[in-house]
Amino acid sequence: MSSTHEKEESSTGTRGPARELGLLDIVFLSFGGQSPFLSVLSYGTYAFLLAKGFAPIAILIGTLIVLVNGLNVYKLSSKIAQPGGYTAYAYFSLTKRLGFQTGWIYMLYAVFYGAAYVVATTLVVKEVFDLNPLIFLTLVFGVSSVLLLLGIRPTTKYALFASTFEALAMAVLAVMFLATTGWHFYNPFQTEIPTSDLATAIIFGAGIPTGYGSIAPVSGEAKNPKRTIPMAIIIVILLGGGLAAFDTYGIADYLYYRQVNLSTDYAVINLVGHEYGILTMAFALFAAINDGILATMSYMIASSRTLYGLSYYGFVHQAFKAFKPKVGPINALIATLAAYAILLYSTVLTLGLLNAFVVLAYISMLGGLVAHIITDLALLKISLKRLRKRLFELSIALTGTILTVYIILTSASSVPAYYINVFLLWVLAGFIYVEVLDMARQAKEEE
Repeated sequence: MSSTHEKEESSTGTRGPARELGLLDIVFLSFGGQSPFLSVLSYGTYAFLLAKGFAPIAILIGTLIVLVNGLNVYKLSSKIAQPGGYTAYAYFSLTKRLGFQTGWIYMLYAVFYGAAYVVATTLVVKEVFDLNPLIFLTLVFGVSSVLLLLGIRPTTKYALFASTFEALAMAVLAVMFLATTGWHFYNPFQTEIPTSDLATAIIFGAGIPTGYGSIAPVSGEAKNPKRTIPMAIIIVILLGGGLAAFDTYGIADYLYYRQVNLSTDYAVINLVGHEYGILTMAFALFAAINDGILATMSYMIASSRTLYGLSYYGFVHQAFKAFKPKVGPINALIATLAAYAILLYSTVLTLGLLNAFVVLAYISMLGGLVAHIITDLALLKISLKRLRKRLFELSIALTGTILTVYIILTSASSVPAYYINVFLLWVLAGFIYVEVLDMARQAKEEE
């Protein structure tokens, strides 16, 4: 299969990606894609509004689901090192059509997830500065786009600095909130919430560590991918989810101790300024802005590499396979930037900032969870071939599938129907597209 693609690349004049990313490059790039600090201020805040004091546990449950699904990707990535990430996993393990459908759904997830972080950053900054939000939204989008076009190496160097800075910011802030309460700790298990709200909070909690999903699409650029990708996945999930849950608990502990109503009294970023002064708030704001830029950039990379993968396997036009050294799949990058711009401005102008964030975040998580259900099934199929020797793979594939399906179905009643309808329309469009593509190929063969 790989030799066939090499011949195709030679004949079309395209050049594949160089394997130049090490473990640290990928860990920091993906940790930036998680943006756990900004995630706490956005996904974590919304999880708290739904689950109240149980929010840290909801985030840990979400992290557990992401970890199980991540272990599935861990196993698949150790077996399949072809470009395209999730597309390749389904393409080689299930069927070519499911390979396309997985990449198609992942594209929705990556574009919506990255766009949600642009909106989240703008929401945080809007709480501090009285600026036209569209100006700052354009600034975050513009900086991320420039960094993206600089190429993968400058991008990972920025990720190294920004990710280290944000991890320190999260740890320090959580400790400061806990210290302010005199180290009084509340019991999160005393909270009573409806099951559907809890499931939705878990989905938003899973939105924090799910940033590891930006790893798989760059597998074609990783050194020793069968070792590097699996290790990066586990490190990033546990680090990001653990830090986010710790941070959320620290903030929730402070809110309960001081009897502050987060939904009416302060946004979290203003809470930092009110309690610890303008310099600390500036430090936290800088970390949040860094996060927004890095998360957007990471998922722009993931989106472009997924589009490259769809072209690599012949599902979309070969122009998207054109690869420029030190930059990446240039046409796929341009298409990604256009998709982000259209989605961002249309949703924000139509829905407003807060509603745009919630819609983009939930639909992206729905796409990410469904893409992982398909990869769970891919590992399940592989495991059934040698059942006795692959009981662990079989167990995590089944666990991931059951947990993910349950959370999606349970949360459905607590969100507006059009969230789910948008996702289903995208899936339907993918089925129609691949069916028409197949019919066109058959007609061409018959001529």
